Parts: sequence; C-alpha cells; structure tokens
Amino acid sequence: MKKTTIVHLAIIGLIVIIAGVSAYKLYAWNQGTDADRDASVEQVDPSVFDVEVLDMIIPMDSARLVNHEEDGELQILCLGNNPFTDDRSENGLANLIAKKTGAKVYDAAFPDSSTAYRNYPISESFVWDHYNLPSIANVLLAGEFKTLNSAAQYVENIEMYKPGIEALESVDMNKLDVIVLMYDSTDYNIGTPCFNAEVSDDVTAFAGGLTFFLKIVNQYWPHIRVFVMTPTYAEYVDADGKVYSGSEKDIGNGALPFYVQNEIDATVSCGYSVIDNYYGTINESNYKEYLKDHMHLNDKGREMIADRIADVINNKMTTVNSAAAE
Repeated sequence: MKKTTIVHLAIIGLIVIIAGVSAYKLYAWNQGTDADRDASVEQVDPSVFDVEVLDMIIPMDSARLVNHEEDGELQILCLGNNPFTDDRSENGLANLIAKKTGAKVYDAAFPDSSTAYRNYPISESFVWDHYNLPSIANVLLAGEFKTLNSAAQYVENIEMYKPGIEALESVDMNKLDVIVLMYDSTDYNIGTPCFNAEVSDDVTAFAGGLTFFLKIVNQYWPHIRVFVMTPTYAEYVDADGKVYSGSEKDIGNGALPFYVQNEIDATVSCGYSVIDNYYGTINESNYKEYLKDHMHLNDKGREMIADRIADVINNKMTTVNSAAAE
C-alpha cells in the first residue's frame, strides 16, 4: 500500500473518530447526566420559565390628591368574592393584608359574586345581582344600603353576606386610601361575556362591569388608589364533573387568560394598577400547592396573595407630579 494511501486512510479515520466523539458529547449534553438533572432541572420551579408577569403599577398623580386631607391612617377597602369570603378569620385574606400593611381593612366582598350583572335590569328572581360589582358601585355612590340588606333575606347563606354589607356601611370613601379588588374565575366559569366592543362599560360584560366601577371611583373619589388583582390560574369543571385546564378550555367567551388580559386592559385604560396573579402568583405550574380545589385558595394561597399585594402597598405606592412634566 502506498504511503499516501495510508496517510489518507489515517486522516479519514481520525475524522470519523472526532465526529463520533462530538456526536456523543452533543447527545450527552442534550440528555444531561443524572447529577445535572438532579441539580439543575428537577429542583427548579418550571414556572420561572417562559412566564411574563403582567403587573402594571401606575403611580398616583399628585393632582388627584389636591382636595384630599391625609389623616395618617392607611385605610383599605377589599372588594371581590371568594378569595376574601372563603375565610374571614385571622388567616383570611383581608386580615392578612391588614397584618402585613398595618392598615385598617374593610372586607366588603360577597361570595360567588362577579364583576358583571347576570340579569339587567336586575330581576328580583335573582337577588344575587345586588352584590355584583356594578351594584356595589351604585351603592357606594348613593350611600344607601337598604337594597343590600333587603336582598340578603332571600339568600341561604345570609351570614356570609352580612360582613360585606356592614363593611360597606362603615367605610368613609372620602377617608379611604386604597381599594383592593379581586374576583376569582367565577365570571369565566359561568360564561359571562368578556367584553362589549361597542360599549366599554357594559355592565353585563366582565370587563364592562369593572370599567363601570372604575369610572365611578375615578369621577367621585379620585384620591383612591385601586389595585385590581387578576384571578389565579383555575380549572373549569363541567356539569358532568370533567375537569379542563382554564388556560385552554373555551366555553363560549374565551379561555381564562382571555379574561385576564381584558381585565388588565380595562384597568389600565382607566388609569389604575394591576397585580397579575394568573402568571405571577398562582399559575399552571404551582397551583396544586396553593388551591384547595379547582379554583379556591387554600391557606398557603391566601398567604401568597397577601404577600403580593402587601409588597405593592408597602413599597410601590409612589406619587408623581404630572404638572411638573409639562
């Protein structure tokens, strides 16, 4: 065999060896060793990947505080539904917020209520509409609570409604500093229309009822900061008990993330702040640790939600002078 042929074969052999080693290393790198997987994959919360938290904290314009006298006491009104009403003990969400912020907190939430009317005009055959968000806006504006007390006589769990009514009766909106508003996935679960493209404050739509409420706060109590907290991740359970991911199941008006996005859009368009629980607090990766069923918070979940809002209230309630920027 010629010397040149031997050299060529040696070179070819070397190339084959290098290619084989490289291919093996690439395969091993893609697979990872057992130690690598233990240290860097399985122990890492997968929720940290590919999740964009959609918080939007809007500073207070000092012009909105011109006619407001500070009394030195932070007062917070909690509005919404089951995140607050499922537990009103010391471990309940409203009381946790009070502990973590040092504020006086009014818990005026109502169980299973929603941001929109289910029937409009309100039908006396469905008294629960009196406790949905548009009605709460009108009650606060009028300062008249007779309707709420009258309607409560017709609900089975009346004891769950009384604390909310009493809180609304006792709060002074002119002294109030903050509204924390949180509804769970109820609107999505019952098929509330998400929005009305022609009427932004349509009180029969999820985003519309919220917009209606925020517009009233903006007009009559501009000094109040509003923090809208989105629903957490939740599942949808159909009439047969079959469970679906809320991120994927559309029962006619969009999947749950569509509701979350419309809530964010409505809130920001009215000039108020959003705290994103759907991606930023209890999401599809960690919900089993923080929900007691397909949608309701457990103790750890309430603690986590309280930590999120307390951090904002304690550290991020800034004020800006818009006139100075002109």
